[in-house]
Amino acid sequence: MREGRAEPPFAVLMAGYVIDFHHRNVCSRCRPDGSCPRLTAAGKTLRAWRDRRDARR
Repeated sequence: MREGRAEPPFAVLMAGYVIDFHHRNVCSRCRPDGSCPRLTAAGKTLRAWRDRRDARR
């Protein structure tokens, strides 16, 4: 970790893991059309974190 940079919250780290997982596998909530509520939620979490971080600059 670099000085002056805060580590992302646990929820943001887990959202990244969810997205990585879905690039390789499907989970129990994945739908036949390829959509997944867990993947959607992870994307929203990461976008919110990025928007928050970008607003500080």
